[in-house]
Amino acid sequence: MAEVCTLDWHINPFRADRFLDLWEPSAAKAPAFGAKSWSLIRSQDDPLAFRQTMVWESRADFERYWYSDEIAQARAAIIDLYDIPLLPAWHTLVAAE
Repeated sequence: MAEVCTLDWHINPFRADRFLDLWEPSAAKAPAFGAKSWSLIRSQDDPLAFRQTMVWESRADFERYWYSDEIAQARAAIIDLYDIPLLPAWHTLVAAE
């Protein structure tokens, strides 16, 4: 059964556009590590709030993605742009189209 991982990014003021420019290419790499889909959305009510969603068959694939050298370097490059800690939240996909 597919598992959904969400990451709620809260960006520091005046850094949202820079975050998006730097992180979107890394978010888009999730399928190369086995993600079935991914998205990066921005709140209309709070433009500093982003949610990254990825659907995985295996949490191990997420771990390969998240701790890969490429993604670890990308996270290091944006470490001053968002509030820490950043913790993945896991959900079970029960219905989708």
